[in-house]
Amino acid sequence: MTDQAGMTDPTADPPPTADPTADAASAQNSPPAQSGTPVATVVIVNWNGAHLLPACLDGIAKQETSFAFETWVVDNASSDGSRELLAERYPWVRVVASERNLGFAGGNNLALRQVTTPYAVLVNNDAIPEPTWLAALLAPFDEPGGRHLGATTGKVVFLPRFLRIRLHTSTFVPGPQDSRELGVRVSSVTVDGREALREVLWEKLTYGAEGPAKNPYFWTRGDGELCVPIPDGGPVTLGFTWAAESRKQVILSWDGPTGAADGGRAELAVGPESATVSLTVGGEAPRVDVINNVGGIVLADGYGADRGYQQVDTGQFDQSEDVFTACGNGMAMRSSLGHELGWFDDAFFLYYEDTDLSWRIRARGYTIRYVPGAVLRHIHSASSVEWSPLFVFHTDRNRLLMLTKDATATLALSAVLRYPVTTASIAVRTMRQAWRARSRPAVRPTLLRLRVCGSYLRLLPTMLRARRQIGATAAERRGSLQSWLVSR
Repeated sequence: MTDQAGMTDPTADPPPTADPTADAASAQNSPPAQSGTPVATVVIVNWNGAHLLPACLDGIAKQETSFAFETWVVDNASSDGSRELLAERYPWVRVVASERNLGFAGGNNLALRQVTTPYAVLVNNDAIPEPTWLAALLAPFDEPGGRHLGATTGKVVFLPRFLRIRLHTSTFVPGPQDSRELGVRVSSVTVDGREALREVLWEKLTYGAEGPAKNPYFWTRGDGELCVPIPDGGPVTLGFTWAAESRKQVILSWDGPTGAADGGRAELAVGPESATVSLTVGGEAPRVDVINNVGGIVLADGYGADRGYQQVDTGQFDQSEDVFTACGNGMAMRSSLGHELGWFDDAFFLYYEDTDLSWRIRARGYTIRYVPGAVLRHIHSASSVEWSPLFVFHTDRNRLLMLTKDATATLALSAVLRYPVTTASIAVRTMRQAWRARSRPAVRPTLLRLRVCGSYLRLLPTMLRARRQIGATAAERRGSLQSWLVSR
């Protein structure tokens, strides 16, 4: 369930990207070399992504295939010159124009409902395909057993390469209302002077983003690993702006070159006042690829997740295998099946629409195959900021909508009934904390969850009708499908 490119969060910083003009001249008159009847239609949803499209489309133009394919860009009412850029530099791309932002689900559907090629292929505008991506993604449909395949999904890795850093420091527990063991509070990370806080991969070290969406910070654990995006070759200077509950030391360490017994190590000070420290990492430090998605999973409590998320790519996912869900960024699907299913659910707008569609593909008795050779490089959170109000609203609501449509009644009811109970618990805890601190309560998280409840209830009759239709056409029972769900 990766970032979806049909909607951009207005709080997001501009993502790192190559110069949009770098390959424009060579790309504008260089459509993919192909002949014959198109086998696939590649669909890209765009909203104010003029800074992202050149790298994506130049990657499409370089695809090495033995078959012809079409490339369509759905423009979700962009106001940044995206359509002008497409007309000027990429005349071989068909533009499907929308007069309003339909999100990732509705934007894709605007094109998908017009597709006549045997296969439809989806890619985000903030992703760059390797030259063999499309050929690898479609190959399994022609292999033995391919007639049972409903969709394929590839390997998505983060665009930059990373320095893998281990952190160690002493911890403290804030108090009875917060039992976390906290290390240091990081509010900025720079790479050669450029802010990179949003691009750092924190999954194995922190408790997630906190604070306002425009100025987030992260509390670390006492031990863990972070991956910092750094350029290839040459030394790099890293800066950390941080604070802690008291004066103490933080040890950072990283691997040395391949075959070396030791890597680098730095012991840095931190204290109650926010301060910036810096260190230089030699050019010989290894850069690694980090996985964004290698197919999707659904946890036993109904939450969707990216398989392999933020794992360093060491070849552990280099074997093709069946997975429960496909990622909307880099999936191929039989068009005939997509038309039968109605493609994505327009009501989802963005997030969980690919998980919902995958669940319905499997309910029809088809399988979904992970293809490790179909590689995309993806800009992390270029299109939406994780844990922003936009992100939280759609992930919370759409998870409940998906379970209402696709899961067993037991799982769906459990998740739906738990949500308002948790909302009430959060509200009570917030009021108690504010009363003790004699401060104004932070009501926005509770209000956001109430918005989720209201939107869910408004859409509930539609989802129940969809549930009955899915059940009437299913080739595999809901209980059987839930054998794929993974325990936490």
